Amino acid sequence: MKLSEEYSIKVAALQSAEHQLTVDLSKRITPDIWLDVLIYFEHNLEQSSVAALYDALFEKGTDFAANVYLNNEDYTFFIDKIRAILERYATINPQAWVELGLQHVLCRRHAVEKEKASLYLNRGMEAGVKWARPLYLYYNYLGVLADIDRETAKAELETLALGGDLYATAYIAHIDVWTDKFKEVFDRIQVLRHAQEKKLLRHYYEVLQFYYARKDNKAKRLEILEEGIALTDSRYCRFVLNDIKRADATSSVELERLIPEYHELFEYGMMDAAVQIALIKLQGLSNDNQVKEDFEQPLWYLQKAYDYNNIYAGYRLACLYLYNDTLQDIERGLSLLQLLDQQDDYVEAQVELAEILLEGRFLPRDEKSAFQKFSALALKNIAYAKMRMGNMIESGYNGMDPDYKVAFTHYQDAAKDKLPQALYQVGRYLKYGIHGEEPDLAAAIPYFEEAATSNNVTALTEMGLAAELKAEPDYKLAFDYFSRAADLGYPYAYYLKGIYLENDYHQTGAPQPTAAFASFEAGAGMQDLNSIYELARCYRGGIGTEINLDRMIDLYQQAAERNHVQALTDLALCYEYGYGLSKDAFKAQEYIKKAADLGFPYATYVLGRYYLTGLVKQDVPLGLQLLEEAAQKKVGEALLLLGDYFFFDYDQREEYDKGFDYYTRAEKLGYLTDGLGMCYEFGIGIEAQPAKAFEYYKQAAERGNQEAIYRLGRCLYFGIGTEIDKTAAYSQFIEVAQQGNIYACYFVGLQLLDGEGVPTDLHDGIEWLMKAADADHADAQYKLANCYLMGDGVEENETLALEWFERAADNGHEEAIRLTKKTRK
Repeated sequence: MKLSEEYSIKVAALQSAEHQLTVDLSKRITPDIWLDVLIYFEHNLEQSSVAALYDALFEKGTDFAANVYLNNEDYTFFIDKIRAILERYATINPQAWVELGLQHVLCRRHAVEKEKASLYLNRGMEAGVKWARPLYLYYNYLGVLADIDRETAKAELETLALGGDLYATAYIAHIDVWTDKFKEVFDRIQVLRHAQEKKLLRHYYEVLQFYYARKDNKAKRLEILEEGIALTDSRYCRFVLNDIKRADATSSVELERLIPEYHELFEYGMMDAAVQIALIKLQGLSNDNQVKEDFEQPLWYLQKAYDYNNIYAGYRLACLYLYNDTLQDIERGLSLLQLLDQQDDYVEAQVELAEILLEGRFLPRDEKSAFQKFSALALKNIAYAKMRMGNMIESGYNGMDPDYKVAFTHYQDAAKDKLPQALYQVGRYLKYGIHGEEPDLAAAIPYFEEAATSNNVTALTEMGLAAELKAEPDYKLAFDYFSRAADLGYPYAYYLKGIYLENDYHQTGAPQPTAAFASFEAGAGMQDLNSIYELARCYRGGIGTEINLDRMIDLYQQAAERNHVQALTDLALCYEYGYGLSKDAFKAQEYIKKAADLGFPYATYVLGRYYLTGLVKQDVPLGLQLLEEAAQKKVGEALLLLGDYFFFDYDQREEYDKGFDYYTRAEKLGYLTDGLGMCYEFGIGIEAQPAKAFEYYKQAAERGNQEAIYRLGRCLYFGIGTEIDKTAAYSQFIEVAQQGNIYACYFVGLQLLDGEGVPTDLHDGIEWLMKAADADHADAQYKLANCYLMGDGVEENETLALEWFERAADNGHEEAIRLTKKTRK
């Protein structure tokens, strides 16, 4: 049955019989009898006793519970009937003018009439209703009404409050408690504490609990909330208390227990309570196997809240329809956003629409329109919009060239409102001099620091990097910043944290490879490019995990697809050497060229090496050119290879002296092989200085250079630049002989056979000599031939002796040539 029909039937029943209403007005009027009470009220307006009915019907907020479940047709009848009754009653009780004004804005969206609300509130003012003017000004400040601009409305409220108006005092306190003036609020509202009117006392407790929230005194806040509920039945205090419990809840069960309280508050007309119920129910939904039926209740509460003008609920509905795969209804979501934009002037919806236009998702990409929307929001002093304008101008939107100076001014403007992202951007510009000025880290730090206090992850990371750059680097502090940013889910910070853990830069006492691996793995899981590469490196070297070459290659390929130059380079080397996959010179050159083209100096060196040595196709001029480019960028390996090229005269250019320059430049960068020592030993590019040769061999040997270890052994063996010490020489030779150095194998065999610096051991001596001889070491072959000739360490065998003499001669040994009467080839 329609509500209008039910109402007519109830009216007829009341008129046909002498009916005396019996209801306990000390209790809340329940929805099932609310209509009966309204009918009785309407037909007894002129009776003095109906004042109590008016209070029960409207002042206690019970009208909402009676209409919230009505369909739109019944609701329209309901609201029209209430307004008509109140307009009649206001001529008897002027306070009803204010209630009538509220019934034109605190109603469903389709029934809102702001002009009439203002009209009736003004009638209340004219009739002398004392809270009418303060309420009218407060609603204009909040934007519920739009007759007076916000600042004017606030100024008038302050004037009224200074004149002793208690309602103005209450409303201005509600405003100031959220400003820098909040400390003054406590003293200002004390005049409300002993007010006779319960409305004013409710305001006292509701403002005071916010004051203690600003003071971060939770215990006192809870005390005030409980007192406000007990003494004034403040529904707002009940709502805030439930919200605090929600914030403290640690399980879905605890959250569900809060819903009945929220629901009761919702039935009193508190739409924020409906939103909280929806959010709790959405939070409780599993991400797996969702169906539309799972969303029925949260959608119902959000829709109800939106119907009664909670625009945040409308925004959440729009986002669900746009971004939830189960519910997705793009047309409905966009329509809601556009209504919130055009009818409610809702900033969040305007920002969302601008982002959608910028991204080109759901609507055609339109950077110009997006920028216009952000510009309009910036005029409203929305800091986020100013920052996004900076982003767009910095990147060059709509085909325009980037303008870093103008972008910087937008970031600065947004930073004035302490927006963390904007503070970070200002710091970034100052640190790197993006705005065309000299880089100024000192000027940037305060911006990073302030943004970091709001847990802006990029600012936290910058603070960590700044700690590394102090005159006395503070690596422990840097690690703390990186860890905080990582804990907040910043992928790049996981990479930095992993590097610290692996190398113990923060000096905890020992590297933590397992923890480093976990950090890289977390960052890689978030698709951080650096973390993906480092995770591959862990799998390659068994750092914090088992060696897994298949996983290594997979991660290298992931990073290489995103043009990570080190991954491209490592993948090329894997193809070159057949590490983790089959050798493929063409693939090696393909990947290394990509890395070199992206400007990675080490890759330029490797590509130069490929052309120099002819991995795929030899091109010596191009190889040398690339090596020179890498050398100019201080790639030590390129300098060493160029040094070898000229020292060993690969192409008979007879420019030996150039080798010394390249070796010297490499040594200044910390790269040292046996090359510089050989220059000093043989006087190539510099006057021969055996002592210096010995020192350079020694330094290179300490760094594990195999050739240098061998040459250090020679110095000790022959007394080049040092005293002869054949025992020490043997220890050098045996170290690299065991690694396969053929020249060292010869000397080890020689010393063992002759007992030089080591006990004679003919058997082992012959074995080491044989290794060198088999590798075509001419001296070893000649010595081995003599052993067979004389029967030293082997059975005398002239045939084998002759064979080894001939092989030595073939390899250019002078004595062997003379003995076999052969000429040098």
